[in-house]
Order: sequence, then structure tokens, then C-alpha cells
Amino acid sequence: MNFIGRRYYRLNKFLLLCLGLWPYQTSVWKKIQIIFFQTLFISFLVCQCNTFLINQYSIDHIVRISLFIVINCIYIIKYNACLLLTDNIKYIFDRVQYDWNMLKAQAELKMIQRYANDAKLYTVCFTILSHLCLLGLLILYCIPYVFDVTIPMNDSQPQIVLIRVEYFIDKEKYFFAILTHIILTQYVGCITITAIATILIAYVLHTCAMFRIASYRIEHMFDENIRQIPKNIREHILYEKLIHAVYIHRRAVDLVDIMTNSFATLYFVLLGFGIASTSLSFVNLFNTIVSLHELELILSIGIVVLHLYYIFLGNYVGQNIIDNSISICEATYNMQWYAAPLWMQKLMLFIMQRSNKKSALTAGGLFDASLEGFATLMSMSISYVMLLQSMETHKKNEDDNSHI
Repeated sequence: MNFIGRRYYRLNKFLLLCLGLWPYQTSVWKKIQIIFFQTLFISFLVCQCNTFLINQYSIDHIVRISLFIVINCIYIIKYNACLLLTDNIKYIFDRVQYDWNMLKAQAELKMIQRYANDAKLYTVCFTILSHLCLLGLLILYCIPYVFDVTIPMNDSQPQIVLIRVEYFIDKEKYFFAILTHIILTQYVGCITITAIATILIAYVLHTCAMFRIASYRIEHMFDENIRQIPKNIREHILYEKLIHAVYIHRRAVDLVDIMTNSFATLYFVLLGFGIASTSLSFVNLFNTIVSLHELELILSIGIVVLHLYYIFLGNYVGQNIIDNSISICEATYNMQWYAAPLWMQKLMLFIMQRSNKKSALTAGGLFDASLEGFATLMSMSISYVMLLQSMETHKKNEDDNSHI
């Protein structure tokens, strides 16, 4: 990274480097990292699926096991998708660097710095939240062990495994080895989600900055001092300003299209897993409330909150792109277009027509990332929650009738 705004993306670079996903990294160490993390995810997924081979669980436990299997699948999909889309991520970052180097006006640099600073803030907050969640998970696992040491009971207390896995070994004897595998997998998974989500948020906010700069150039096309310039020179200056504004707008629109084309398939797949994961997390929360198990209840609440936060944040930044893309039409309409030459007024009509069409991040051509999209996802998730709850109730009623 060699551009004026590189300091805003250092944490993004560090997170991707830790995972072996930084697109500019070509060392042997990167290959070792990829093999290690792939092995970690796959081995944990196998241990999760092993639980269905050993015991027959109630539908409550099946929901809980399925929830963490889906979450682990999301880790795997995101990690491998980032590997497959390395060239796309690198190309977009090259465009970001070019945009930074292209801007010279102080006001425009302040705009792009403000959006980049927001992206940096999102990255810092997301990283801190991930570490706090993993620390909380570790504490939940260790609480029974601490109580067993400080307040020993006559009977041996079995260690609690909040995330069900099966290693075909003595769980009591190898509790800390199992705990290490669980915590390490969840830590790497959370960092994977954080690293990929925040670099995409940084790209989105950079695109918003480019839309805002294009609006700014159009709004200030007819500054006070330009009217004092002779007509021939004034028309040339206005033409240059308009060309530059259209160029910035074109680059912003192209960047949205590139991100949509690059990540549409990935996020369409993740959309299905996300709805499944959110629905299962709500059902699991309801089941945990009924069972009144304190530690599992805390974990279930945390999972639901994280799902809502992640889905809302993704759709919120998507809404920002929509709002900033159509703001150019408003800026063109509100400018002093009547003071422009006739040929320029005709060009402005084309700008208004194009900018009146929103630019949005689309998943599979069916779903736009927006606040409306967030409401749609929540509605779909709640529908599946009601379906799963009715299936659980029906199954329990059948079991009760069979016992009678």
C-alpha cells in the first residue's frame, strides 16, 4: 500500500494477513496458513457432525447442533470465497488507491478521509466485539471449572460443553484439549467474518465517498467567482468541471457494479445460510429460555444479538450506497443549471436520468442490501422460526401421545 490513505486500512491489512487472505501476500507462509485454517475448520465440522452418529437427540438438541454447524459452514464459505476472489479483492483495492491518488482538492480529500475514518472505526469496533465475544465464550466454559475448584462438591461435576462436538475420546480427561479446539476454531471463524466484512465495508464506504465527491463537484460548479470570468473561458471551465464530476460518478457506479458482479454469488449463498442461522438462533433461544439453563441462555442471547447486528450492519451500509447514488440527481436539480449554456443543460438531463437510477449491492439479482432488505430478511427468518416452532410442538405432542 503506497497512497495517502493507507493508514485507514492498516487494520484491515493486518486481519487479512493473519488469515493468509491478504491479496498482495505471496509467501510460503501464506500457503501454510491456508492449509492450517482449512484443516481447523474441516476437522471441527467433522467433529460436529459426529454427534449425530453417537446419540439420538431431542429436537431441541438437534436445533442447537444444527445452528453451530451452519455457523461453521459460514466460516468455511467465507474463507474459501475470499481465496477464490483474491484477484477481485486486489483489483478493487487498486481502484481505491488510484482514487486516493487522483484527488487533489483539499475539500474532496477531507470527504474521502471522513468516509475512510468511518470504515476504520467500523473495523476497530468489529474487531473489539469479536474478541469480547470469544472472551465471553471462554469465560462461560470456565465458570463450572472455577466453581468446581473453589467450591468443591462431593460428587464429580461433569464439564459443560456449550457447543456439542464428538471426538470419540474421554471428554472429562481431555476437556482442555477439546476446549482449545473449540475456542481456536471460533476465534479464527470470528476473525474471518470480521476481516472479510470490514474490508467490504471499507470498499462500500469508499464508493459512498466517490458519490459524495461527484455531488460536491456538481453542487459547486457555479461558484461565485466563475461568473466574473469571460464567457468563452467560463464555458471551458464549466465543461471541465462537468467532465470531472461525471468521471467520478462513473467510477463510483463502476465500483458498485464490480462489487456486485464479484460477490453476488457468494452473498446469495450466504443469504440462505444467514436466514437458516438466524432462524435456528431464535428457535434455540426460545428452547433455552424454557430449559432455564443460565450459561446456555447467555450464549444463546449473544448469538441472536450478533446475528441481528451483523445483518443490520450489512444492510445499513448497503442503504448508504443507495442514498449517496441518488443524491447526485438532487444535487444536479438544485444547482444553478439555468445559468449554464444550453448544450450543458442538455448534458445535465442525461446526468439526472442516470443518477435517478439507484446503484445498489445486489445478491443474485434478487436481493438489494438496504434497510428494506433487512426488514425482508427479518420477516423471512421469523416465518421460518414459526415453522420450526410448530414442528417442534407437533413432534413433542406425538412423543407424549406415544408414551401414553
